[in-house]
Amino acid sequence: MSEVKVIRIKDVKGERREPPRTSWILVSEKTVGSKNIAMGINETYPGGMVPEHMHDIQEEVMYFVSGQGKFVTEDEEIDLYPGTVIYNPPGKAHKILNTGDEVLRFVWIYSPQLPSHRK
Repeated sequence: MSEVKVIRIKDVKGERREPPRTSWILVSEKTVGSKNIAMGINETYPGGMVPEHMHDIQEEVMYFVSGQGKFVTEDEEIDLYPGTVIYNPPGKAHKILNTGDEVLRFVWIYSPQLPSHRK
């Protein structure tokens, strides 16, 4: 029988990336033994971005908690602000820009999780 796991962001080391952003992987096979899902927090700093990328098989959901930005795909630009949720299907190239003067913070969820989230 599985057991409930508790993760506190203060206990997880953030992964600093360039362009300037930090990501905390909170739920994954590596952190709690999950098999089908990964979840974390991303903070993209003013003027920063999550560079264009694509997930071949992963569905992705992002919930924006603070800041302002743009979610950019080949065919559209979507304004981001607190309370916005984006569903990005597999195979859709995208990038995220921080267009504001404060941290753009969002929760991300992948299913299935990325290979880098696995043991």
